[in-house]
Parts: sequence; C-alpha cells; structure tokens
Amino acid sequence: MWEYFGPDFAFDVVKGFVAGVASMAFQVVAPRAFHAAKRFRAHWVARKDARQAARQARRNAPANDEP
Repeated sequence: MWEYFGPDFAFDVVKGFVAGVASMAFQVVAPRAFHAAKRFRAHWVARKDARQAARQARRNAPANDEP
C-alpha cells in the first residue's frame, strides 16, 4: 500500500518543508529589508532637502558683480 502513495507523500513532505523554510526566511529578511529601505529613503530625502536648500540660497544670494 505504501508503494502507491509513498512517493507522493514524501514529495508533499519535502514541498511542505521547503515552503516552511522559505516562509521562515522571509519572516526574518522582510523586517530588515523594510528597515533598510526606510533608512535609504530617509537618507535620500535629507539629501534632496539639502540640495533644494542650497539652490534656494543661491537664488536668494545677492549678486557680487558690482565693481
């Protein structure tokens, strides 16, 4: 009787094991990836704000072309 459904059962067990390991790995990696993306975005926004402030300062600076 095992010879009929044994291979299918073993295949299903291996599939379940692989899926479980993948799920656990995703649960470990996802928060770290989210945190890294959050840090990258914060860094990018800070640089963008600094560039905009520098442009604004250049626009508002008096021209020094007077003799």
